[in-house]
Amino acid sequence: MRLRLLSALVIGAFVVYRLWLSPPPAPSWLPLPVGKGTAAYRTNSTLGFGRIYVVSKKDSPRRGGLLQAANVTELQLTIPVQPEWTDQDLRGHSDIGRGSLLAWLGHLHTLREFLDSGAETALVLEDDVDWDIRLRSLQIPRVATAVRTLLSSESKPSVGSSGKTKSEEDDQVTRYPYGDPALWDLLYLGHCGDYWHGMDIGFEDGHVKPDDLAGRPHVSFKDWSLPNFENLHPWTASLLRNLGVPVHTRLVHRSVFPLCTFAYAITRESARRLVHELASLQPAEHKAFDIAILIACRNHGLRCWTVNPELFHHLPGTSIIGVLEHNNSTPPVDAMGQEQMETRGETPNIGCGFWSGDFDFGEDMERLEYLRQEVGRKGQCLKEWRDSSTEE
Repeated sequence: MRLRLLSALVIGAFVVYRLWLSPPPAPSWLPLPVGKGTAAYRTNSTLGFGRIYVVSKKDSPRRGGLLQAANVTELQLTIPVQPEWTDQDLRGHSDIGRGSLLAWLGHLHTLREFLDSGAETALVLEDDVDWDIRLRSLQIPRVATAVRTLLSSESKPSVGSSGKTKSEEDDQVTRYPYGDPALWDLLYLGHCGDYWHGMDIGFEDGHVKPDDLAGRPHVSFKDWSLPNFENLHPWTASLLRNLGVPVHTRLVHRSVFPLCTFAYAITRESARRLVHELASLQPAEHKAFDIAILIACRNHGLRCWTVNPELFHHLPGTSIIGVLEHNNSTPPVDAMGQEQMETRGETPNIGCGFWSGDFDFGEDMERLEYLRQEVGRKGQCLKEWRDSSTEE
């Protein structure tokens, strides 16, 4: 039986849990005071997408931390209620682990929820992700500008030749911060590495070269919220050094070999393709959802772009898939970054995130308002234990 049959269950009514943190501002991009280390704009509560969806089971132990972080950053999340998948739903897939199959079904269910909405674009998050406190105020606006620049260079003859007035162009940016959704299919904002050569060779000097980057559509830009090389995941630092990328510089490039689907943005057309084409793949060939997405990007015409280093990374801890499949092994990418993560007190490639618990507020609304103002809006990393000189 193919996954299409499993994912096409008829649900009488979708019950959706929504976390309404604050009403999204009318424009997608709001002017901010410009100063050293700040961005010119601050994105809205859905990061410039139509929705932010979270793939999460109702009893997930990871949801509490996610909601605490979302409240401080003032993100508006939509968390579709996942069906109670039965043994009959899972029957016929003994060649794929139960945890991996449930992940497939969870993502496909969320994609269907998006297609049933009126939104044109969506960001899909897994519920165990961490992000930087400057996600809205600095990182996303710069990433969106980079994506628009790339799409413009790929699809338009030259700047200023679109025939639109300045006002019309501004309106277009307001509506589509990441460019026209007809021009892209998937944006990798959270992953465990897009390492160019895959995982078949090591990360010693020379594994990639500056010419590899020069020959690939990309934009680079300064991002002072990004840790220095010594505090990036070792494999990420090796990739950037060997590509000739300066410190505190982030890339947006055409995807090469992206692994993991911690956070990815989609359009209505790409979601439709994923639901119908991925659901029809034989799981024996692609036992993990993220590998199926990777192959769709590499071999099946999906126009995929990667933010590198990523903006979202998964939190350390027990893997639900691993528990269900009785697999206690640590993935190599996690093992390589584990010592550094424990020393830094931050998740890989995140400058000042929420994993440490420093920004938890419980049910204290006064503390929440303080954290929103000082941490989420001003981007101050108020961690007394941390030596900020090690990050910049």
